[in-house]
Amino acid sequence: MLVDRKRSIRYVGRIDDRYKTRGVLTPGDAEPELANAITDLIAGRAIREPRTKAAGCPLDRPERPSSLADEPPQAKDKPTFYRDVLPFLHAQCQKCHSPNQAGPFDLLTYDDAVEWVDIAIEEIEARRMPPAQIESDLEFNWTKPPTARDLEMLRSWVATGKPQGVATESPQLPPLPNYSAFQEDLGPPDIILEQPEPTQIGAHGNDIYRTLIIPLNLPEDVRLRAIQILPGNRRVVHHALIGHLPRETANEAVRNHGGREGFSHPDDKASGFQDPHGLGFRVPPVRDDGQPRAAFVTGFVPGVRATVAPDNAALLIPAGCDLAAQMHYVRTGKLEHDSSRIALWLTKTQPRKLTSIIYITGRFGVVPPGVQDLRIRGSWTLPQDADFVSVIPHLHQLGRWIELKAFPPNAEPILLLRVPQWDYNWQALYQLKEPRRFPAGTRFEAECSYDNSKGNPRNPFDPPRNVWHDETIHDEMLLPMLIFASDSPLDNQGKSFFNFYCYIQRSRFLKRMVNHRHKFIIDSNGEVVISPNYDPENLGD
Repeated sequence: MLVDRKRSIRYVGRIDDRYKTRGVLTPGDAEPELANAITDLIAGRAIREPRTKAAGCPLDRPERPSSLADEPPQAKDKPTFYRDVLPFLHAQCQKCHSPNQAGPFDLLTYDDAVEWVDIAIEEIEARRMPPAQIESDLEFNWTKPPTARDLEMLRSWVATGKPQGVATESPQLPPLPNYSAFQEDLGPPDIILEQPEPTQIGAHGNDIYRTLIIPLNLPEDVRLRAIQILPGNRRVVHHALIGHLPRETANEAVRNHGGREGFSHPDDKASGFQDPHGLGFRVPPVRDDGQPRAAFVTGFVPGVRATVAPDNAALLIPAGCDLAAQMHYVRTGKLEHDSSRIALWLTKTQPRKLTSIIYITGRFGVVPPGVQDLRIRGSWTLPQDADFVSVIPHLHQLGRWIELKAFPPNAEPILLLRVPQWDYNWQALYQLKEPRRFPAGTRFEAECSYDNSKGNPRNPFDPPRNVWHDETIHDEMLLPMLIFASDSPLDNQGKSFFNFYCYIQRSRFLKRMVNHRHKFIIDSNGEVVISPNYDPENLGD
């Protein structure tokens, strides 16, 4: 609350808009609303926004409950931390809620659970926690959503005073994965590639999106059974996408876009390139055998480790290619550094199948301001029998949900994946426990909904503005990636990615028309149309 010298209330609300809705981090830099109000008051002008809604956040650690050992005998059948809550946290939460992982706090100890379990229950019930998000007819190597029985156990534990119990009640729990090392069960990597020079991230500013070039450039194709990127500093590496580029293409991109584009702090420093207007390189033609020379291979989000090819299949890095790591760095309020590494595990035998990444893109130009439910769809048809291996759903900040389905010939549709509450900060690669065979002619469809209204707490723009179909975080796209294993490349002309790039170019052309030619406007469906006020007799137009 801000009060002037006459003791009149001039501002009530948040310190800033980092959290407009509880548990939902607003993208981009926070708007300092209280500081703005103070500035307006001192300047003697009207407060630009006199009232905002504070979502609130917990500040105090609750009083530590007593041990169940002090409870009466009839309480012995109630849930305890060691017997019931700890195994649940180990299975569901600790993969992310442990030191240097994605979770904003740890859930390892009794004191951790006492402090955070009430909020955890709220977030799980609201389906905002990533493990509780996805829906599918298939089974993925992903934490299953908590069951109704799990939630009832947690509620009962809270209601009975959060008893600790005794450590001997806890079942034997397997150790958590060592996220600071390459995946142990794959054995030692055959090749470890080092980042050429450290990335330096200044204390403040916008997030950094940078494509690093990791030298490889071998004279023959490299067939992999697994690949993994290992961030050196998990505090700053939000996510990464790893692909390959021909050496000459990578060098050209660095020459043309290797400057300080994308840096917003004088301490920012990184190798590689960043192009705010496009990919940063011309997509090279595919090889004569249909193998793309530029493609994604794997990715990193907290909690995901190596990407492993199915049995009798391989991830292929074409001869003459380097690895390209598209890194998303966040800031921590202090100077940070990162040196990431990539491990390659080579196939021991000549695999029969190769993996292919297929991009499903939506054809649209712009998400207009004010729209609350703009539906965008895209599809792709399987040209030959293939095994569906994994999927990476992908939208930007205005997405509210995304759904992917398969429509096999003469069969019922299959829900591959649905994320009912999309969160740009929680993107993941979802890998099936067992590959699913689909016949040629199966149609794969993607659909999403965009909300570009003021009521969307994740909308980075206030007031809302035109958000075009393009590549930066401030643009929007529908681009889920489906990974298959098949006898030969599924997209031997690279058309699925080329379609995406063509739609991007179309959107950029429409943007120029709207921004520079008053003849055209955007309607409520996001289509560019002739303005009803356009007068062809007026040569000034």
